[in-house]
Amino acid sequence: MKTIDIRLKSTLLTLALVFMIVLVVNFWPDIVNQPMPDVAEPAPGSNTSALFDRAVTDLRKRHYRQAIESFRKVLKSSPTMPEAYANIGFAHIELKQYELAKQAFNTTLELRPGQVNAYWGLAVSLEGLGDIPAAMGAMKTYVHLARPDDVYLKKANAALWEWQQMKKTAAQ
Repeated sequence: MKTIDIRLKSTLLTLALVFMIVLVVNFWPDIVNQPMPDVAEPAPGSNTSALFDRAVTDLRKRHYRQAIESFRKVLKSSPTMPEAYANIGFAHIELKQYELAKQAFNTTLELRPGQVNAYWGLAVSLEGLGDIPAAMGAMKTYVHLARPDDVYLKKANAALWEWQQMKKTAAQ
């Protein structure tokens, strides 16, 4: 009689746990697919949008130092704009200033952990610093978060393959 009670209790406990897991899975927020919070609001009365556009133009024209200064001006009026930090990071990569790039991407990710392009930039800057294992970790995160139609996804997988081959060669 006692074994039946234990089995019944075990069955009820198992069913309760399964029910709780189903509830959690169905109602747990999907962080990756949620819209990003708008943390990049310009300060009231500022011309942040025009400054940001000018900074992007500098970056596209390959005026990297000027772009960095322009993005810093943007950050004076909108200090929590992750896009500005990410673009500063990309400018530093082009100048081969990998430590500064890494710092910019880390700041971007502190402000917005879902800023996918920051993982790409972080991986490239870590590679530039010679930290291949950390670069692989950042690039794997990029691959995990990127959309299937992302134009850089093939390059990311190629970089991961290349780094894995380097790791194998070094181990031999």
